[in-house]
Amino acid sequence: MEARIVPLLCSILLLFMLLLFLWAKFGQLFITRRPPTPEEINLQDSRLRALFLKIEGLLLMLYEISYGKDIKTFLWTILYVTILDIIGSYISFLTILYISLVCSMTTPVLYLNFQGAIDSFIGKVSEEKNKILGVVKSKVVSKIPRAVKVE
Repeated sequence: MEARIVPLLCSILLLFMLLLFLWAKFGQLFITRRPPTPEEINLQDSRLRALFLKIEGLLLMLYEISYGKDIKTFLWTILYVTILDIIGSYISFLTILYISLVCSMTTPVLYLNFQGAIDSFIGKVSEEKNKILGVVKSKVVSKIPRAVKVE
């Protein structure tokens, strides 16, 4: 059985994000010390700053997400990492790297060559989306009773 690095890294990332989220939200019940806030880590004299020297931007972003201030972003990140974990369990890391490289090199060239067709297609898709959203709003959303604001 071949070991895959992408699922391993994704699983470790998911585990750390979940543990930090639980520690930040429910840690004061069981642990007396709260985790440092993202603002405390960003201080110049922080000991953790030396640890994050080269990959500081990515780690701080993931730390802020898993700290749980914005639950929607946290859930989207968990979803994306889980999808990457599932894809990584079927495809090797080198294949993912190769596909990413090919896409990043061919997409701009294809867009420059077919810019008019792509822009018109996206415009048509956007118009169709707006029509469908208008129908949904008029037939579904307008039927939902709304609470009356009490002043």
